Amino acid sequence: MTLRQQRPGVVVLGSDFKALGVVRSLGRRGIPSVVIDNLPRSAWFSRYVVKRLRWHGPLEGEAFLNFLLRTGKALHLERWMLFPLQDDVVELVARNAGELAKIYQLVTQDWSVIRWAHDKRLTYGMAKELGVSCPETWYPGSEDDLSNMQMTFPVIIKPAISIHFQHATRLKAITVNNQEELLAQYRLAAGIINPDEIMVQEIIPGYGQSQYSVATYCKEGRIMLSMTARRTRQYPIDYGLGSSFVEAIEVPELLEPAGKLLRHMGVTGMVEVEFKLDHRDQCYKLLDINVRPWGWHTLCMACGLDFPYIQYRDVLGQAPLPATLRYNYHWARVLTDIPAGIQEVRAGITKPASYLRSYTGKTTFSVFDWRDPVPAAGDLISAISRSMKKSHK
Repeated sequence: MTLRQQRPGVVVLGSDFKALGVVRSLGRRGIPSVVIDNLPRSAWFSRYVVKRLRWHGPLEGEAFLNFLLRTGKALHLERWMLFPLQDDVVELVARNAGELAKIYQLVTQDWSVIRWAHDKRLTYGMAKELGVSCPETWYPGSEDDLSNMQMTFPVIIKPAISIHFQHATRLKAITVNNQEELLAQYRLAAGIINPDEIMVQEIIPGYGQSQYSVATYCKEGRIMLSMTARRTRQYPIDYGLGSSFVEAIEVPELLEPAGKLLRHMGVTGMVEVEFKLDHRDQCYKLLDINVRPWGWHTLCMACGLDFPYIQYRDVLGQAPLPATLRYNYHWARVLTDIPAGIQEVRAGITKPASYLRSYTGKTTFSVFDWRDPVPAAGDLISAISRSMKKSHK
């Protein structure tokens, strides 16, 4: 089967709800998608997908790279756009941009740019150089360094490069309450990732109500379009693997620090910059930078900023269409927001009535859409399948 057409489609690397947002954004404009994943999830079942390719293995490494190159030639996908949705796939594309660009049009820049967001050691070093606040962070070179670090417990252990740690533990960070736990958890982390990638970081108090983001489209480091949001709930509620309920609200004071970081990177494309408000000093502190579509990017569409289509047009050399930014929408991933709400109620952070009230008003969902209903069932079946596999391990 070949996929020749007048204007290029997109090859989406991943099939989760982030990918679904990209597929729907472009599909509603007649732009087809090919989806590649090793685990069929919501986007796999979208009516806008013209071909689905199952890869048996991790979406990284030389074997997967060769598969992408062979597939592009076999299906005549020359000049189709390659959209990676996960950090490890972003790294693969960035590190092999020259070779992949011989077939595809890339929305991902090369590694010299992407590395600033991929490795938090570089991210936080950049922030300090630019005067952007971030949490106090220590970088132990070995176990011996732990006893010489002046820190106040509790702290967290987290990886500088998060994706492999997340795959192994389903966690973003590990809480440490004393020196004995610090040594034990350091050893645990060192058995999963390269010890050089282990960081120890202060805990900024507060849950989702203190977490904010700037969603942007950038051109060579200049913010062309942007909006801000509060990542009100996440799951798990302490160090969530992803946001579960996000509210579009104006936080103009985030634009200056985000702009400094993005200019320094010289980044082009969709970028989310995450902050947390430290109520101890009323300062927004940098947590993370995502140089790919983020979990709640479909909220931006509801607010008037359709970033995947903006990116598509930009790659083709076309200016973004006029857009009017509308706030006061919110976004929910119900599959994880219900357990997040239960955790918050049990922890005394919220009350059941307050949780239910949060859904009143203008809600957009991560997966459910009457115009493309099958992905909701596919998402649920995929989640149940993953849960059953974990329970049998």
